[in-house]
Amino acid sequence: MAGTKLPVTLIHGLKIGETECKDVVLREATAGDVLDAQEAAERLMMVPNGDGGFEPMLVVSPSRVGVEVLRRQIVSIGDVSGPLDLKLMHRLHPEDLNRLLAKSEQLDGAAVAQTQEGATQRGRGDSDRPASNEADVGDRDTHGVE
Repeated sequence: MAGTKLPVTLIHGLKIGETECKDVVLREATAGDVLDAQEAAERLMMVPNGDGGFEPMLVVSPSRVGVEVLRRQIVSIGDVSGPLDLKLMHRLHPEDLNRLLAKSEQLDGAAVAQTQEGATQRGRGDSDRPASNEADVGDRDTHGVE
């Protein structure tokens, strides 16, 4: 599934310059996309502490992480190459944003399913027999100890 791309057609489109762009190409998110998105979503905030004062703390917005990952998944919109600038993301119609988020989740879900399928295929095949004291399994002695 790595490198999978998915074409998406926007309902309302996004005007970039004089061009109305409706054709988007998404790709699977990478670990780097997620890490970069988490960092971009951090904000230094002053939060109350137990002493009645305030102290600095990094706070991450989960919704901002989602948008940051999505913008990195956009390969292109019209003739504009991604990642899509956050200012352009703000100009998307809510229906188009929801459509992109849904397609992004579809890509992520397919990647997760493939990973899980691959994990279940690892290990012993059907022809492998389980280890037992009665079977000849490698260098076990007569007491079943290796």
